[in-house]
Amino acid sequence: MDILDCGVSEIAQAVKSRALRSVDVLDAFYNRIDAVNPALNALVQSNRELAYREAAQIDANLGRLQDRALLGVPFTVKNTCDVRGYRPDKGCPGLLNRPSEADASVVARLRAQGAIVLGLTNTPELSIGYETDNVLYGRTCNPFDLSRSPGGSSGGESAIIAAGGSPLGIGSDASGSLRVPAHNTGIATLKMTQGRVPLTGHVPIDTMGLFSEFISFGPMARYVADLIAVAPLLAGPDGLDPHVPPVPWRDPAEVDLRAIRAAYYTDDGISAASRDVVAAVADAALALRAEVSAVTERRPDVLPEMDELLSNSILLGGDEGEWLADLIRKLDLKTPSPLLLEFYELAKGCRMSVTELRWSWVRFDQCRKAMLRFMDEYDVVLCPVAATVAKPHGRSYPEIRDFSYSMCYSLVNWPSVVVRVGQSADGLPIGIQVVAKPWREDVALAVAARIEHVLGGYREPRLADALQH
Repeated sequence: MDILDCGVSEIAQAVKSRALRSVDVLDAFYNRIDAVNPALNALVQSNRELAYREAAQIDANLGRLQDRALLGVPFTVKNTCDVRGYRPDKGCPGLLNRPSEADASVVARLRAQGAIVLGLTNTPELSIGYETDNVLYGRTCNPFDLSRSPGGSSGGESAIIAAGGSPLGIGSDASGSLRVPAHNTGIATLKMTQGRVPLTGHVPIDTMGLFSEFISFGPMARYVADLIAVAPLLAGPDGLDPHVPPVPWRDPAEVDLRAIRAAYYTDDGISAASRDVVAAVADAALALRAEVSAVTERRPDVLPEMDELLSNSILLGGDEGEWLADLIRKLDLKTPSPLLLEFYELAKGCRMSVTELRWSWVRFDQCRKAMLRFMDEYDVVLCPVAATVAKPHGRSYPEIRDFSYSMCYSLVNWPSVVVRVGQSADGLPIGIQVVAKPWREDVALAVAARIEHVLGGYREPRLADALQH
Protein backbone atom coordinates (compact mmCIF):
# COMPACT_ATOMS: atom_id res chain seq x y z
CA MET A 1 0.00 0.00 0.00
CA ASP A 2 1.32 3.43 -0.98
CA ILE A 3 -0.30 5.61 1.64
CA LEU A 4 0.26 8.72 -0.49
CA ASP A 5 -2.24 7.39 -3.04
CA CYS A 6 -4.94 6.51 -0.51
CA GLY A 7 -8.15 8.36 0.20
CA VAL A 8 -9.00 9.52 3.70
CA SER A 9 -11.17 6.52 4.60
CA GLU A 10 -8.44 4.13 3.46
CA ILE A 11 -5.87 5.96 5.58
CA ALA A 12 -8.12 5.85 8.64
CA GLN A 13 -8.80 2.14 8.13
CA ALA A 14 -5.07 1.40 7.79
CA VAL A 15 -4.42 3.13 11.12
CA LYS A 16 -7.37 1.45 12.87
CA SER A 17 -6.33 -2.01 11.66
CA ARG A 18 -2.71 -1.39 12.69
CA ALA A 19 -1.54 -1.84 9.10
CA LEU A 20 0.15 1.53 9.61
CA ARG A 21 0.97 3.60 12.65
CA SER A 22 -0.30 7.15 12.72
CA VAL A 23 3.29 8.38 13.00
CA ASP A 24 4.17 6.43 9.84
CA VAL A 25 1.40 8.22 7.97
CA LEU A 26 2.75 11.57 9.15
CA ASP A 27 6.25 10.57 8.06
CA ALA A 28 5.02 9.77 4.55
CA PHE A 29 3.21 13.07 4.04
CA TYR A 30 5.86 15.25 5.66
CA ASN A 31 8.50 13.58 3.49
CA ARG A 32 6.42 14.40 0.43
CA ILE A 33 5.99 17.98 1.63
CA ASP A 34 9.73 18.31 2.12
CA ALA A 35 10.26 17.10 -1.45
CA VAL A 36 7.73 19.31 -3.25
CA ASN A 37 7.18 22.38 -1.08
CA PRO A 38 10.50 24.16 -1.81
CA ALA A 39 9.37 24.55 -5.42
CA LEU A 40 5.66 25.06 -4.75
CA ASN A 41 5.75 27.27 -1.64
CA ALA A 42 2.32 25.94 -0.66
CA LEU A 43 2.74 25.07 3.05
CA VAL A 44 3.75 28.18 5.00
CA GLN A 45 3.36 27.16 8.66
CA SER A 46 3.95 23.80 10.31
CA ASN A 47 3.96 22.56 13.92
CA ARG A 48 5.46 19.11 13.52
CA GLU A 49 6.10 18.64 17.22
CA LEU A 50 2.38 19.02 17.91
CA ALA A 51 1.41 16.78 14.98
CA TYR A 52 3.71 13.94 16.07
CA ARG A 53 2.55 14.26 19.65
CA GLU A 54 -1.06 13.81 18.52
CA ALA A 55 -0.08 10.88 16.28
CA ALA A 56 1.75 9.16 19.13
CA GLN A 57 -1.32 9.56 21.34
CA ILE A 58 -3.45 7.90 18.67
CA ASP A 59 -1.04 4.97 18.37
CA ALA A 60 -0.93 4.56 22.16
CA ASN A 61 -4.73 4.62 22.56
CA LEU A 62 -5.86 2.90 19.39
CA GLY A 63 -8.26 0.51 21.08
CA ARG A 64 -10.58 3.20 22.38
CA LEU A 65 -10.47 5.42 19.29
CA GLN A 66 -11.99 3.04 16.75
CA ASP A 67 -15.12 5.16 16.35
CA ARG A 68 -13.16 8.15 14.98
CA ALA A 69 -13.95 8.44 11.27
CA LEU A 70 -10.66 10.14 10.34
CA LEU A 71 -8.30 8.48 12.78
CA GLY A 72 -4.73 9.37 11.89
CA VAL A 73 -5.68 11.24 8.69
CA PRO A 74 -3.42 14.25 8.10
CA PHE A 75 -4.94 17.45 6.74
CA THR A 76 -3.89 20.97 5.87
CA VAL A 77 -5.73 24.22 6.54
CA LYS A 78 -5.86 27.46 4.57
CA ASN A 79 -4.07 30.28 6.40
CA THR A 80 -7.37 32.05 7.09
CA CYS A 81 -8.62 29.77 9.81
CA ASP A 82 -7.99 29.53 13.55
CA VAL A 83 -5.96 26.43 14.41
CA ARG A 84 -4.72 25.74 17.92
CA GLY A 85 -0.92 25.73 17.91
CA TYR A 86 -0.68 28.10 14.93
CA ARG A 87 -0.71 31.82 14.09
CA PRO A 88 -2.99 32.31 11.07
CA ASP A 89 -2.31 35.66 9.40
CA LYS A 90 -3.87 35.53 5.89
CA GLY A 91 -0.46 36.46 4.46
CA CYS A 92 -0.91 39.92 5.96
CA PRO A 93 1.70 41.74 8.09
CA GLY A 94 -1.12 43.46 9.99
CA LEU A 95 -2.30 40.10 11.34
CA LEU A 96 1.11 38.75 12.39
CA ASN A 97 1.78 37.27 15.83
CA ARG A 98 -1.83 36.48 16.57
CA PRO A 99 -1.89 32.96 18.00
CA SER A 100 -5.16 31.06 17.74
CA GLU A 101 -6.80 30.66 21.12
CA ALA A 102 -9.01 27.82 19.86
CA ASP A 103 -9.74 25.83 16.74
CA ALA A 104 -12.24 27.06 14.19
CA SER A 105 -15.34 24.89 14.34
CA VAL A 106 -14.44 23.08 11.11
CA VAL A 107 -10.96 22.27 12.41
CA ALA A 108 -12.28 21.18 15.80
CA ARG A 109 -14.72 18.82 14.10
CA LEU A 110 -12.00 17.13 12.06
CA ARG A 111 -9.68 16.88 15.05
CA ALA A 112 -12.51 15.35 17.08
CA GLN A 113 -12.63 12.58 14.45
CA GLY A 114 -8.93 11.86 14.88
CA ALA A 115 -7.49 13.96 12.04
CA ILE A 116 -4.11 15.67 12.50
CA VAL A 117 -3.12 19.12 11.20
CA LEU A 118 -0.04 19.07 8.96
CA GLY A 119 0.18 22.85 8.68
CA LEU A 120 -1.27 26.02 7.18
CA THR A 121 -1.23 26.77 3.46
CA ASN A 122 -0.62 29.96 1.53
CA THR A 123 -3.23 32.47 0.41
CA PRO A 124 -3.17 35.91 -1.21
CA GLU A 125 -3.00 38.78 1.26
CA LEU A 126 -6.34 38.99 3.13
CA SER A 127 -7.51 36.11 0.86
CA ILE A 128 -8.33 38.60 -1.88
CA GLY A 129 -7.30 37.23 -5.25
CA TYR A 130 -7.60 34.51 -7.85
CA GLU A 131 -3.91 33.66 -7.45
CA THR A 132 -1.74 33.12 -4.39
CA ASP A 133 1.03 35.58 -3.55
CA ASN A 134 1.73 37.89 -0.61
CA VAL A 135 4.52 39.90 1.00
CA LEU A 136 4.97 37.52 3.95
CA TYR A 137 5.42 34.18 2.22
CA GLY A 138 5.68 34.91 -1.49
CA ARG A 139 4.18 33.18 -4.49
CA THR A 140 2.70 29.68 -4.66
CA CYS A 141 3.23 27.72 -7.88
CA ASN A 142 1.12 25.17 -9.71
CA PRO A 143 2.58 21.63 -9.54
CA PHE A 144 1.62 21.04 -13.18
CA ASP A 145 3.62 24.05 -14.35
CA LEU A 146 5.65 26.23 -12.00
CA SER A 147 5.19 29.23 -14.29
CA ARG A 148 1.45 29.15 -13.62
CA SER A 149 -0.72 29.86 -10.61
CA PRO A 150 -2.67 27.24 -8.66
CA GLY A 151 -5.38 29.88 -8.33
CA GLY A 152 -6.74 31.63 -5.29
CA SER A 153 -7.53 32.21 -2.73
CA SER A 154 -7.19 28.56 -1.59
CA GLY A 155 -4.19 28.13 -3.88
CA GLY A 156 -1.80 26.78 -1.28
CA GLU A 157 -4.30 24.05 -0.43
CA SER A 158 -4.88 23.00 -4.01
CA ALA A 159 -1.16 22.95 -4.83
CA ILE A 160 -0.07 20.81 -1.89
CA ILE A 161 -3.00 18.40 -2.30
CA ALA A 162 -2.43 17.99 -6.04
CA ALA A 163 1.26 17.32 -5.43
CA GLY A 164 0.45 14.56 -2.92
CA GLY A 165 1.61 16.44 0.18
CA SER A 166 -1.79 16.34 1.86
CA PRO A 167 -4.80 14.04 1.37
CA LEU A 168 -7.31 16.57 2.68
CA GLY A 169 -7.62 20.31 3.13
CA ILE A 170 -9.91 22.99 4.47
CA GLY A 171 -10.32 26.04 2.26
CA SER A 172 -12.93 28.74 1.84
CA ASP A 173 -14.88 30.23 -1.03
CA ALA A 174 -16.87 33.41 -1.64
CA SER A 175 -16.49 33.87 -5.40
CA GLY A 176 -14.56 30.82 -6.53
CA SER A 177 -11.76 30.49 -3.97
CA LEU A 178 -12.26 26.73 -3.56
CA ARG A 179 -13.46 26.00 -7.06
CA VAL A 180 -10.91 27.86 -9.21
CA PRO A 181 -7.87 26.35 -7.41
CA ALA A 182 -9.39 22.86 -7.66
CA HIS A 183 -9.92 23.36 -11.40
CA ASN A 184 -6.39 24.72 -11.87
CA THR A 185 -4.74 21.73 -10.18
CA GLY A 186 -7.09 18.87 -11.06
CA ILE A 187 -8.42 18.07 -7.59
CA ALA A 188 -11.95 17.94 -6.17
CA THR A 189 -13.76 20.35 -3.89
CA LEU A 190 -17.21 21.15 -2.52
CA LYS A 191 -18.62 24.60 -1.86
CA MET A 192 -21.65 23.85 0.28
CA THR A 193 -24.90 25.76 0.51
CA GLN A 194 -24.32 29.02 2.35
CA GLY A 195 -25.23 28.39 5.99
CA ARG A 196 -24.39 24.69 5.89
CA VAL A 197 -21.01 25.11 7.65
CA PRO A 198 -20.24 27.50 10.55
CA LEU A 199 -17.76 30.28 9.89
CA THR A 200 -16.70 30.42 13.54
CA GLY A 201 -12.93 30.84 13.59
CA HIS A 202 -12.56 32.44 10.19
CA VAL A 203 -9.79 35.05 10.42
CA PRO A 204 -10.82 37.81 10.97
CA ILE A 205 -14.59 37.36 10.82
CA ASP A 206 -15.34 40.83 12.26
CA THR A 207 -13.94 42.65 9.21
CA MET A 208 -16.08 40.92 6.57
CA GLY A 209 -19.54 42.44 7.11
CA LEU A 210 -21.89 41.57 4.25
CA PHE A 211 -19.14 39.45 2.71
CA SER A 212 -19.78 36.85 5.42
CA GLU A 213 -23.13 36.17 3.72
CA PHE A 214 -21.27 34.70 0.74
CA ILE A 215 -18.19 32.97 2.14
CA SER A 216 -18.11 29.33 3.19
CA PHE A 217 -15.55 26.81 4.43
CA GLY A 218 -15.26 23.64 2.38
CA PRO A 219 -13.20 20.47 1.93
CA MET A 220 -10.59 19.93 -0.78
CA ALA A 221 -9.21 16.51 -1.72
CA ARG A 222 -8.08 14.44 -4.66
CA TYR A 223 -11.17 12.24 -4.80
CA VAL A 224 -14.92 12.92 -4.62
CA ALA A 225 -15.26 9.99 -2.19
CA ASP A 226 -13.17 12.00 0.27
CA LEU A 227 -15.54 14.96 -0.03
CA ILE A 228 -18.47 12.62 0.61
CA ALA A 229 -16.74 11.24 3.72
CA VAL A 230 -15.74 14.61 5.17
CA ALA A 231 -18.53 17.05 4.27
CA PRO A 232 -21.14 15.76 6.76
CA LEU A 233 -18.55 16.00 9.53
CA LEU A 234 -18.18 19.73 8.82
CA ALA A 235 -21.88 20.54 8.45
CA GLY A 236 -24.40 21.70 11.02
CA PRO A 237 -24.80 24.37 13.71
CA ASP A 238 -22.10 24.99 16.30
CA GLY A 239 -24.17 27.21 18.58
CA LEU A 240 -22.03 30.24 17.73
CA ASP A 241 -22.58 31.12 14.07
CA PRO A 242 -26.14 32.53 13.86
CA HIS A 243 -26.43 31.80 10.13
CA VAL A 244 -26.33 27.98 10.28
CA PRO A 245 -29.76 26.29 10.53
CA PRO A 246 -30.14 22.62 11.52
CA VAL A 247 -30.79 21.27 8.01
CA PRO A 248 -30.40 17.46 7.82
CA TRP A 249 -27.59 16.07 5.67
CA ARG A 250 -28.62 13.75 2.84
CA ASP A 251 -26.61 10.73 1.74
CA PRO A 252 -25.32 10.89 -1.86
CA ALA A 253 -25.55 7.09 -2.01
CA GLU A 254 -29.34 7.39 -1.93
CA VAL A 255 -29.53 9.60 -5.04
CA ASP A 256 -31.12 7.84 -8.03
CA LEU A 257 -28.92 8.97 -10.90
CA ARG A 258 -31.34 7.54 -13.46
CA ALA A 259 -33.85 10.24 -12.45
CA ILE A 260 -31.40 13.16 -12.66
CA ARG A 261 -32.07 15.93 -15.19
CA ALA A 262 -28.99 17.97 -16.07
CA ALA A 263 -28.54 21.24 -17.91
CA TYR A 264 -25.13 22.20 -19.24
CA TYR A 265 -23.48 25.11 -21.01
CA THR A 266 -19.97 26.05 -22.10
CA ASP A 267 -20.51 29.79 -22.59
CA ASP A 268 -21.99 31.95 -19.82
CA GLY A 269 -22.46 34.99 -22.05
CA ILE A 270 -19.85 36.92 -20.07
CA SER A 271 -16.47 35.43 -20.94
CA ALA A 272 -15.87 33.02 -23.81
CA ALA A 273 -14.24 29.81 -22.65
CA SER A 274 -11.14 28.44 -24.36
CA ARG A 275 -11.43 25.65 -26.91
CA ASP A 276 -9.92 23.11 -24.49
CA VAL A 277 -12.33 24.04 -21.68
CA VAL A 278 -15.36 23.94 -24.00
CA ALA A 279 -14.38 20.52 -25.33
CA ALA A 280 -13.71 19.01 -21.89
CA VAL A 281 -16.98 20.23 -20.36
CA ALA A 282 -19.05 19.26 -23.41
CA ASP A 283 -17.47 15.79 -23.49
CA ALA A 284 -18.24 15.34 -19.78
CA ALA A 285 -21.86 16.33 -20.32
CA LEU A 286 -22.18 13.93 -23.23
CA ALA A 287 -20.56 11.13 -21.22
CA LEU A 288 -23.11 11.70 -18.46
CA ARG A 289 -26.04 11.18 -20.85
CA ALA A 290 -25.76 7.42 -20.53
CA GLU A 291 -25.90 7.64 -16.73
CA VAL A 292 -28.86 9.98 -16.06
CA SER A 293 -32.39 10.74 -17.27
CA ALA A 294 -31.55 13.68 -19.53
CA VAL A 295 -28.78 16.14 -20.36
CA THR A 296 -29.87 19.35 -22.09
CA GLU A 297 -27.72 22.19 -23.40
CA ARG A 298 -29.18 25.31 -21.79
CA ARG A 299 -27.99 28.12 -19.55
CA PRO A 300 -29.85 30.44 -17.15
CA ASP A 301 -30.63 33.82 -18.72
CA VAL A 302 -29.74 35.84 -15.61
CA LEU A 303 -26.03 34.92 -15.41
CA PRO A 304 -24.69 38.29 -16.67
CA GLU A 305 -26.85 40.20 -14.20
CA MET A 306 -25.77 37.90 -11.36
CA ASP A 307 -22.12 38.43 -12.23
CA GLU A 308 -22.51 42.21 -12.34
CA LEU A 309 -24.35 42.29 -9.00
CA LEU A 310 -21.81 40.16 -7.16
CA SER A 311 -18.85 42.03 -8.62
CA ASN A 312 -20.04 45.56 -7.92
CA SER A 313 -22.07 45.23 -4.74
CA ILE A 314 -20.10 42.59 -2.85
CA LEU A 315 -16.60 42.02 -4.21
CA LEU A 316 -15.74 45.60 -5.15
CA GLY A 317 -17.95 47.15 -2.50
CA GLY A 318 -19.48 50.03 -4.44
CA ASP A 319 -17.63 52.74 -2.48
CA GLU A 320 -14.64 53.35 -4.76
CA GLY A 321 -12.45 51.09 -2.62
CA GLU A 322 -12.91 53.04 0.61
CA TRP A 323 -13.76 49.87 2.57
CA LEU A 324 -10.43 48.34 1.54
CA ALA A 325 -8.49 51.56 2.14
CA ASP A 326 -10.01 51.70 5.63
CA LEU A 327 -9.01 48.09 6.28
CA ILE A 328 -5.46 48.78 5.09
CA ARG A 329 -5.28 51.72 7.51
CA LYS A 330 -6.66 49.70 10.42
CA LEU A 331 -4.14 46.93 9.81
CA ASP A 332 -1.36 49.51 9.39
CA LEU A 333 -0.21 47.95 6.12
CA LYS A 334 2.80 49.96 4.96
CA THR A 335 3.50 47.83 1.89
CA PRO A 336 0.37 45.99 0.68
CA SER A 337 1.08 43.17 -1.74
CA PRO A 338 0.90 43.92 -5.49
CA LEU A 339 -2.15 41.65 -5.75
CA LEU A 340 -3.97 43.60 -3.05
CA LEU A 341 -3.10 46.89 -4.74
CA GLU A 342 -4.38 45.56 -8.08
CA PHE A 343 -7.68 44.69 -6.44
CA TYR A 344 -7.80 48.14 -4.82
CA GLU A 345 -7.44 49.76 -8.24
CA LEU A 346 -10.40 47.71 -9.49
CA ALA A 347 -12.46 48.67 -6.44
CA LYS A 348 -11.69 52.37 -6.91
CA GLY A 349 -13.54 52.24 -10.21
CA CYS A 350 -16.81 51.06 -8.66
CA ARG A 351 -19.14 53.66 -7.15
CA MET A 352 -22.75 53.07 -6.02
CA SER A 353 -25.10 55.29 -4.07
CA VAL A 354 -26.79 53.93 -0.96
CA THR A 355 -30.04 53.81 -2.93
CA GLU A 356 -28.36 51.80 -5.70
CA LEU A 357 -26.91 49.43 -3.13
CA ARG A 358 -30.32 48.91 -1.52
CA TRP A 359 -31.88 48.16 -4.90
CA SER A 360 -29.09 45.72 -5.70
CA TRP A 361 -30.33 43.54 -2.85
CA VAL A 362 -33.79 43.56 -4.42
CA ARG A 363 -32.17 42.45 -7.66
CA PHE A 364 -30.30 39.71 -5.75
CA ASP A 365 -33.61 38.18 -4.77
CA GLN A 366 -35.02 38.58 -8.27
CA CYS A 367 -32.03 36.69 -9.68
CA ARG A 368 -32.34 33.98 -7.06
CA LYS A 369 -36.03 33.52 -7.90
CA ALA A 370 -35.19 33.33 -11.60
CA MET A 371 -32.58 30.67 -10.89
CA LEU A 372 -35.02 28.64 -8.80
CA ARG A 373 -37.54 28.80 -11.66
CA PHE A 374 -34.82 27.59 -14.03
CA MET A 375 -34.12 24.67 -11.72
CA ASP A 376 -37.77 23.57 -11.80
CA GLU A 377 -36.75 21.63 -14.91
CA TYR A 378 -33.32 20.42 -13.76
CA ASP A 379 -31.56 18.85 -10.80
CA VAL A 380 -28.02 19.96 -11.65
CA VAL A 381 -26.22 22.43 -13.87
CA LEU A 382 -22.89 21.49 -15.45
CA CYS A 383 -20.57 24.26 -16.61
CA PRO A 384 -16.93 25.39 -16.66
CA VAL A 385 -15.24 26.58 -13.48
CA ALA A 386 -13.29 29.26 -15.36
CA ALA A 387 -12.87 30.29 -18.97
CA THR A 388 -9.27 29.05 -19.17
CA VAL A 389 -6.89 26.59 -17.58
CA ALA A 390 -4.47 27.83 -14.90
CA LYS A 391 -3.13 31.24 -15.82
CA PRO A 392 0.50 32.39 -15.81
CA HIS A 393 1.44 34.24 -12.64
CA GLY A 394 0.21 37.82 -12.57
CA ARG A 395 -2.63 37.43 -15.07
CA SER A 396 -5.63 36.97 -12.75
CA TYR A 397 -6.74 40.59 -12.36
CA PRO A 398 -6.17 41.70 -15.96
CA GLU A 399 -8.34 38.72 -16.98
CA ILE A 400 -10.73 38.66 -14.00
CA ARG A 401 -13.81 38.27 -16.20
CA ASP A 402 -12.66 34.70 -16.92
CA PHE A 403 -13.78 33.69 -13.43
CA SER A 404 -17.42 34.66 -14.02
CA TYR A 405 -18.39 30.98 -14.30
CA SER A 406 -17.77 30.52 -10.57
CA MET A 407 -18.75 34.00 -9.42
CA CYS A 408 -22.35 33.70 -10.65
CA TYR A 409 -23.15 30.76 -8.41
CA SER A 410 -21.73 32.55 -5.39
CA LEU A 411 -24.66 34.96 -5.60
CA VAL A 412 -27.27 32.22 -5.20
CA ASN A 413 -25.13 30.39 -2.61
CA TRP A 414 -25.93 26.96 -4.01
CA PRO A 415 -23.78 23.86 -3.52
CA SER A 416 -21.15 23.20 -6.17
CA VAL A 417 -18.69 20.35 -6.68
CA VAL A 418 -15.63 20.61 -8.89
CA VAL A 419 -13.99 17.50 -10.33
CA ARG A 420 -11.35 17.04 -13.04
CA VAL A 421 -12.71 15.98 -16.44
CA GLY A 422 -9.76 16.41 -18.77
CA GLN A 423 -6.70 18.41 -19.69
CA SER A 424 -5.59 21.02 -22.17
CA ALA A 425 -3.32 20.37 -25.13
CA ASP A 426 -0.33 21.28 -22.96
CA GLY A 427 -1.34 18.99 -20.09
CA LEU A 428 -3.03 21.41 -17.68
CA PRO A 429 -6.06 20.10 -15.75
CA ILE A 430 -9.63 21.10 -16.55
CA GLY A 431 -12.44 20.79 -14.03
CA ILE A 432 -16.20 20.88 -14.34
CA GLN A 433 -18.60 22.58 -11.97
CA VAL A 434 -21.62 20.53 -10.83
CA VAL A 435 -24.20 22.86 -9.25
CA ALA A 436 -27.31 21.64 -7.43
CA LYS A 437 -30.31 23.22 -5.71
CA PRO A 438 -30.00 24.67 -2.18
CA TRP A 439 -29.20 22.03 0.48
CA ARG A 440 -28.83 19.30 -2.16
CA GLU A 441 -25.13 18.64 -1.76
CA ASP A 442 -26.05 14.96 -2.05
CA VAL A 443 -27.15 15.42 -5.66
CA ALA A 444 -24.09 17.45 -6.67
CA LEU A 445 -21.76 14.92 -5.02
CA ALA A 446 -23.50 11.90 -6.54
CA VAL A 447 -23.34 13.35 -10.06
CA ALA A 448 -19.72 14.46 -9.60
CA ALA A 449 -18.76 11.01 -8.35
CA ARG A 450 -20.27 9.45 -11.45
CA ILE A 451 -18.47 11.89 -13.74
CA GLU A 452 -15.23 11.09 -11.91
CA HIS A 453 -15.84 7.36 -12.37
CA VAL A 454 -16.50 7.72 -16.10
CA LEU A 455 -13.71 10.19 -16.90
CA GLY A 456 -11.04 9.29 -14.36
CA GLY A 457 -10.83 12.31 -12.07
CA TYR A 458 -7.55 13.21 -10.38
CA ARG A 459 -4.22 12.59 -12.09
CA GLU A 460 -0.93 13.09 -10.28
CA PRO A 461 1.20 15.83 -11.85
CA ARG A 462 4.39 14.43 -13.35
CA LEU A 463 6.16 17.44 -11.93
CA ALA A 464 5.49 16.27 -8.39
CA ASP A 465 7.68 13.22 -8.99
CA ALA A 466 10.37 15.25 -10.71
CA LEU A 467 10.57 17.63 -7.76
CA GLN A 468 11.52 14.79 -5.43
CA HIS A 469 14.85 14.22 -7.15
